Amino acid sequence: MEKGDRRVGQRAGESEFLAILRTAKKKELNALAKLLMPIMADLELRQPRIWGDRSRLHMEAATVPINDLLVNTRSGHVTIKQDCFFGHRCMLLTGTHDYKKTGMNRLNAVPDSGRDIVLERGVWLGSGVTVLGPAHIGENAVVAAGSLVTKDVAANTIVAGRPAKPIQKTDGTKL
Repeated sequence: MEKGDRRVGQRAGESEFLAILRTAKKKELNALAKLLMPIMADLELRQPRIWGDRSRLHMEAATVPINDLLVNTRSGHVTIKQDCFFGHRCMLLTGTHDYKKTGMNRLNAVPDSGRDIVLERGVWLGSGVTVLGPAHIGENAVVAAGSLVTKDVAANTIVAGRPAKPIQKTDGTKL
């Protein structure tokens, strides 16, 4: 094909590959989807989903891939330091609502600061953990799967429950 020529069904600016895809049968597209889904799912799991201002998420020091993490930065900054790792479906939520307000007043009264979350080096959040800001989780702390963190967690401490409470130190020492 010469420059400027297009195949039948090819749209302006569209690659030849996309033009061919448009002519594919449903069975062929399903086969392609089966090939691509594992790759797409892996990419999706390693990208945090962010609700709010992306510039409030500080992961510059993060060194471990993220597993389908949801981060709400509406009411504060979230900082994730090096060697933190996450089970699946964890949530770091800075946003809150004034339960005394109703309707749109409740939605519009969300504070834009003061509910920061910091995960220090080596923090481990098990699957399904929710952290409600403000919260500071100390170095090498462990939060058990399914826990709800509503306040600070000391360094080298294991917490569990809803709300999360200290159960022991990471060296096995009872509290």
